[in-house]
Amino acid sequence: MRDTLHASCFTICALLLCAALFAAPASAGNWGASYIPNVPLVTQDGQTVRLYDDLIKNKIVLINFMYAGCKQVCPLATARMAQVQKELGDHVGRDIFLYSITLDPEHDTPEVLKKHAEAFHAGPGWLFLTGTPDDIAIVRYKLGERSKSLTEHNNGVMAGNGATGEWERTSLFEDTGKLALVLLNMDPAFRAKRGSQPGTAYAEMTAIPYVSQAGQALFVKACSSCHTIGQGDHVGPDLQGVTSRRDRAWLSQFLQAPNLMRAKKDPIAVALSAKFPGVLMPNLGLSETDVGDLLAYLDMRTARLAAPAHAEAKVP
Repeated sequence: MRDTLHASCFTICALLLCAALFAAPASAGNWGASYIPNVPLVTQDGQTVRLYDDLIKNKIVLINFMYAGCKQVCPLATARMAQVQKELGDHVGRDIFLYSITLDPEHDTPEVLKKHAEAFHAGPGWLFLTGTPDDIAIVRYKLGERSKSLTEHNNGVMAGNGATGEWERTSLFEDTGKLALVLLNMDPAFRAKRGSQPGTAYAEMTAIPYVSQAGQALFVKACSSCHTIGQGDHVGPDLQGVTSRRDRAWLSQFLQAPNLMRAKKDPIAVALSAKFPGVLMPNLGLSETDVGDLLAYLDMRTARLAAPAHAEAKVP
């Protein structure tokens, strides 16, 4: 694995800090044709497109950088893009467009990116893009991704309106409903209809309905992008009843260090990788206490699903 990062970087506290750091509006000014390079890029379907003319001009967009070989935070960030896609519904591909641009163009061919897009259920309007190393280098620099190596790249995203020149740097680890509203709010017609102004989208959002159950916030922030509880497999397996299906000690080891379990050729970890080849669970740097809280939450949710007549109001 090319991007070995310190495990502490992937704790939930770090993700929340990332959200706080990147949630402020970017001082991008009017990013138009004179600033955004009109270089050719190639989609996961092998189509050549121009960055400005075809992808940004007169469009509302959300752009992130990733690469398919990343086994740490990139899969989680891309799964959050998938959640934004779900939140926006049929706006995606109609008046809002999502772009995931590789930082590793030498390895991420259109064929590789197509498999990656399929793993995250990318629909029309969400493009995975590659290009020549020189063109990718220009794009990432202009859009603010200026890390010196793959191991250092950030997971901030740029939301922008190519028609009005409004741009905002934010984070995929914000509440995805809030992020979806940021994109909708970049449409002047949407703002006029709701009587809001640029920068006021956040005020209209309601908080995620947490309960006083240890592990719930952790599941929502770190797990719900890839997993459901009782709604079927998604990017990863459905977690309903997982604490009964799997040995608890194994679950604790896997959740704390899935990369090490795969490296040791643990048969269950290998089988999961084969069943869900598009994305491998990253090492999130979870502590033993974090894992205990998460398993307790999964126990509680599974129990509620098994006794719906006594279940409380639906929670995430």
